[in-house]
Amino acid sequence: MINRFIYGFCASMLFSNLLPSLLPIWMASITLIIVLVTFKKWSFISGTLFGVLLVSICFNSLFSSQESNIPVKKQFKAEIVSLVSVNSDWISFDIRLLSEQSRFYDHYYRLIWQQPPELKVGQTWLLNARLKPITSPLNQGGFNQQKYLLSRHIVAKGTVKQGELVAYFAPFRQTIIDNLTPVLRSLDNSAVMQALLFGDKSLLSKQQWQQLRQTGTGHLVAISGLHLSVVFGLFLLLSRGMLFTCWPHSSRRNLLLSMLTATVFALGYGYLAGFAISTQRALVMLLALVVLTMVNQYASTWQRLIWALFAVLLIDPFASLSAGFWLSFSALAIILLTIDYTSLQQQTALSQESDSTDCIDSVDSNREQPSLYQRFVQEHQTRFRRLISQCKAFIVVFWAVQWRLALALGLVQAVLFGTFSFHSIWVNFLMVPWFSFVVIPLSIIALVLNLLLMIMPIPQNWSYILGETVMQLADLSLSPFQWLIGFSDAWPLALMRLPDNLILSVAFFILGLFLIKWSVHKTWRVVSSLLCIPFVMLTVQHWTLHHIDQFQHAVNEPIITDATLKPIHWQAHVIDVAQGMSVLLQQGNRGVLYDTGAAYGESFSYAERAIVPMLQAKGVTQLDYVIVSHNDNDHAGGLNVITKHYPEVIVIAEQAVIDKSINVSSELANEAPAHLLCENNQIKWLNLTIEMHINTLESNDNNRSCVAYIIDTQRRLFLAGDIEKETEYEFLKREVLAPVDVLLAPHHGSRTSSTLDFIDAVSPKHVIFTAGYANQYGFPKEDIQNRYKLKGAKTLVSGDSGQISIDFEPSNYAIREYRSDIAPFWYNSLFRFGEKVKAE
Repeated sequence: MINRFIYGFCASMLFSNLLPSLLPIWMASITLIIVLVTFKKWSFISGTLFGVLLVSICFNSLFSSQESNIPVKKQFKAEIVSLVSVNSDWISFDIRLLSEQSRFYDHYYRLIWQQPPELKVGQTWLLNARLKPITSPLNQGGFNQQKYLLSRHIVAKGTVKQGELVAYFAPFRQTIIDNLTPVLRSLDNSAVMQALLFGDKSLLSKQQWQQLRQTGTGHLVAISGLHLSVVFGLFLLLSRGMLFTCWPHSSRRNLLLSMLTATVFALGYGYLAGFAISTQRALVMLLALVVLTMVNQYASTWQRLIWALFAVLLIDPFASLSAGFWLSFSALAIILLTIDYTSLQQQTALSQESDSTDCIDSVDSNREQPSLYQRFVQEHQTRFRRLISQCKAFIVVFWAVQWRLALALGLVQAVLFGTFSFHSIWVNFLMVPWFSFVVIPLSIIALVLNLLLMIMPIPQNWSYILGETVMQLADLSLSPFQWLIGFSDAWPLALMRLPDNLILSVAFFILGLFLIKWSVHKTWRVVSSLLCIPFVMLTVQHWTLHHIDQFQHAVNEPIITDATLKPIHWQAHVIDVAQGMSVLLQQGNRGVLYDTGAAYGESFSYAERAIVPMLQAKGVTQLDYVIVSHNDNDHAGGLNVITKHYPEVIVIAEQAVIDKSINVSSELANEAPAHLLCENNQIKWLNLTIEMHINTLESNDNNRSCVAYIIDTQRRLFLAGDIEKETEYEFLKREVLAPVDVLLAPHHGSRTSSTLDFIDAVSPKHVIFTAGYANQYGFPKEDIQNRYKLKGAKTLVSGDSGQISIDFEPSNYAIREYRSDIAPFWYNSLFRFGEKVKAE
């Protein structure tokens, strides 16, 4: 009964990510009564309802008072719990609110502080900050920051305006870090050592992160189940060996003592890692398995996994929102189930071998008894054979675990992140055992010895020299790893971005393989194999399209003719780039981009974070044109990123934008992109006609926007850039404007645009405003939205909807929003509170 309850609870918690909404708080008492009533008879249903109830209560506990209690500007007392990243003039950090407490969870904020004083974990500050919701741009293929922050129990983001240090009680962990920092800074691989020992990844450079992604080895430098398991196993072997040598006993006493010792060291390692959420989950899993072993409670491997999963989800209902949870639990499941399966096979083989040996012994029993010397030789031969068989068994298990881990985790990463590296399989096959048997043990031993040197009564300079020497051995073990991933920049297919349809087929492929392996009946295996078919078909399709494109470029002739493309089907994707604009036009695997979003220095670009991943997620392998409306950062900021990723793209813009692009390309030592002028130009792109117009009479950047009509045989889409009323009147005078089906409203819905005459001329059925959620300018203005609505148009805002995709068919078109149609899950809902608005 209890097992069925746990199965239902785990199932509902894992699949709660697919729910469109959670239970309202008023249903909590009713649901709890149903849980109690159904517990005895229908325990699986009881567990399922309890899981949904728990995650709903926890969510409401964090966000129920968000709208009324969190103003834009707020003063609060908070403790710094972690430093996220450090730049030249700003720092990002997480704080725990001390001035108000949540019912079940503490409130956490993620803050940014420009030119801050020295910040340390454990400091208590009285802060004045400008807060904003955790909502973020949402697009296919892009990073879902909203989901990530929620998984870490962070309920708001903000910028610190002023702060006063109230108190600083340096935690023991911080004292250790401060004492070891001089030693770590002298190492060649100090950033990786800092991550391995203390869970601090802020020192890893952008290039190192890229190399870790290309090789699929990011999990090796993030403290997780692998690291804790190695630490537990290391101290289990050491303590057990010492106990059985110095204090032998035939009972389970020494085993229990050694497990307790190993658990203490694992907990200590977790403490030094800051008890990050991923570390907490791994510790809970490890402790659940240890407790079941220590109480001598018989349970299958599958039951132990489920109990560990139950413990993790009970403590942290938001755990399944994190990709790290799926990676760590998948790794744990693969290791335990593989060991269980291979051990069973080996036991079967040994029993058969034992039976055959017994038969031989019975035949030889009538022979003359061997001499003392012969018995001595036979005994040592038996021990040697046993040692050889144990080594073989270890190699078999090790090989079985490694190839399954390398392949399965690569596929899981493809599903979770949409990326796949062919090299991750063999790199992990080499580096996982290297870290398990060399790097992590040496690093932990070096850490323990340095801690002992800190408390030993020896001169400080001697302590420093000895500690540095020991730590350098651990640092030396990282050299092969750094040397190997350093070559990944030149590897072919280092990191492939998979289209979304291929990712879905990969998920079915993994499920199919799992069911084929564990299905008992052949019929179920045949049925399960059908799940693998979409992956095979899509792989063949993408391979075929790739080679068709290569052939097309080689002969310089279009393979796809008008006849093969009819009936006309194309899409327009309004990409959510916050307060900016970017639109992708797509036909098959080819695309045209209108505007490129904003960029802020060299550290952040929406083109890098949202547009390129979106192109890859939609399977666009050939970008033919990029049309840049005008020179403003929120429209042209990512142009150099786009031309870097798609060097053959043709840029269409006014002369000023093209000149700037050529200058940027020369500074980056790239070839200047091919270009065309926007001025009253028209191009034929497959089955679409793109008409472009510009008002050359104006000097204002906004009014010189290059606007574009996208026309097929039935439908019209109008991309209006940032034109204002002066250009609207000029286009009316020149009779450029015509009725359209969908309009991207000019200037994000500002009052400087969208005059009544303009609206009458274009008479759109749908109007899309490209404006960031709760942006400081208050775009789109409410009176402008109402102006369109009074004319019968339906309005959408990209900041509220996320990505907006429009599917144009020959007879009709359909609009899908990311938050409500593409990914309508509860964690993508907006968590609102008001913002003050700047004057235009």
